[in-house]
Amino acid sequence: MVAFILPATAAACSSSPRCVEDTDVYLNAGIYTVREGKEEDAFLQDVKVYGLGREDSVLVKGSVSRLHLPLDARQDSCAWVLQGDTWRDTLFFRYRRTTRLLSFECGFIAEFKDLHAESTYHHLDSLAVKAPVVTNTHEENLRLYIDLP
Repeated sequence: MVAFILPATAAACSSSPRCVEDTDVYLNAGIYTVREGKEEDAFLQDVKVYGLGREDSVLVKGSVSRLHLPLDARQDSCAWVLQGDTWRDTLFFRYRRTTRLLSFECGFIAEFKDLHAESTYHHLDSLAVKAPVVTNTHEENLRLYIDLP
């Protein structure tokens, strides 16, 4: 009879709640163009995205209409390079780092507030910060505008 009680007790102790919240934090950027005064979704064709000074750390390679860029939780700034066949732009980000407890099960996440963005403008035409708080939501934080031929 003891043999049946021990497995039931062990099973009751091992059932702990699991984290159901998204713990990944990315800056979400959409790619757009403006035609006849209207914003339209656009693509960066054959682009390579990597950290500034980290050409060996390619995050994206291909054609994209959205970028999900991690920000550096150890510093108040970081930079990403967008490189095509004949052009190269660098995105510079400054922010204020904070930490937030999601829950006991999920732990803490880094969040980034007061987002400021700058860029070189070779292929990019302009940019706009739409949501200056970068957290674990899928909200679009940044819009990158390109001119299409």
